[in-house]
Amino acid sequence: MMNYTKTQCDAIVADSFGELNYKQKLALMCAADEKNGEHIKYSDMLIKSLGGGVYNKLNKLFLSGDYRSQVIGRLSERGFACVTLYSDGYPRLLKQIPVPPLVLYCRGRVELLKGDCFSIVGSRRTPAATLAACRKIAGEIASKMTVVTGIADGADTAAIRGALASGNIICVLPGGYDYLYPTSSGPLIAELEKSGLVISEWPPHTAVQRYMFTVRNRIIAGISRGVLVASAPKKSGALITANYAADYGREVFAFPHSLGVSAGEGSNALIKNGAFLCQNVLDIFSSFGLEYKTEEKTLSAEEDKIISFLRENGQSHIQDIAKAVGIRVFQAVTTLSALEIKGLVVRCGGNTYEAC
Repeated sequence: MMNYTKTQCDAIVADSFGELNYKQKLALMCAADEKNGEHIKYSDMLIKSLGGGVYNKLNKLFLSGDYRSQVIGRLSERGFACVTLYSDGYPRLLKQIPVPPLVLYCRGRVELLKGDCFSIVGSRRTPAATLAACRKIAGEIASKMTVVTGIADGADTAAIRGALASGNIICVLPGGYDYLYPTSSGPLIAELEKSGLVISEWPPHTAVQRYMFTVRNRIIAGISRGVLVASAPKKSGALITANYAADYGREVFAFPHSLGVSAGEGSNALIKNGAFLCQNVLDIFSSFGLEYKTEEKTLSAEEDKIISFLRENGQSHIQDIAKAVGIRVFQAVTTLSALEIKGLVVRCGGNTYEAC
């Protein structure tokens, strides 16, 4: 079981009362502390808002040693580390936002919360070529900072896959651990817990509700020095995150998109309204005074021919690629897979590929 200070335990126990809102949880902590000169004022406030019966019941539980041990014990048994607003390891930048989470329920490398973070967000319907770029840049950013993102399909998953090998990745869930969304994210969450960090501001038993996605996005923006919007339609959670970032004084970057690409309309609007246009990781690192040396990728003769063909002809079917290079289709599959790993080509569906 983790060792928590009394104040940290107070925060964790107060957060277990789902019937209380944020301000009421803070008020309960103050009301129960007789050393606080205003504890009677907070008691009266809670009695007025909750009713005397409800307040007395919650206050009794809050002070109960058995209840406190049960709350802390259950979390510990399930492998959760709780980083509270009063913990030394609470993210410095996140503490500066208007309503910082009272508790972060963590699984994985909690020490990542102490380092510099950079967020990547985007649409579930991000174009294949943009997903490849997102995955590539996430890996590059992870060499200097911890990448922060959500858990949705599309850009979030691409960012996770790009940064996962380094372990410098934080995923912020929209609800409690017992209600993963999407439900198919379980295996990826398990990988993240081993290599990186998964966090939520909600106790594990909290079901996901629609408003929680927007609330979660303030954490993604608030914890980071900057945010990259890989893709975003006119209305999207990625734009909400970008707006939070701008409000918090963080740098906002966006990938540019071609005309007519609906998933890029919001991204282009961000650039038009003052966000930094991002074409590669140097655009991000230069804003933070970070250096980055690109590594030369050694290509085989077949890989070089395929890249040259795709750059000249654009998106092409695998049979046309194999024919142009003079190899069998099964050989082209193997070579293209190697190029995907190197971040040089992207699979576009229907057995077609495109150079990044």
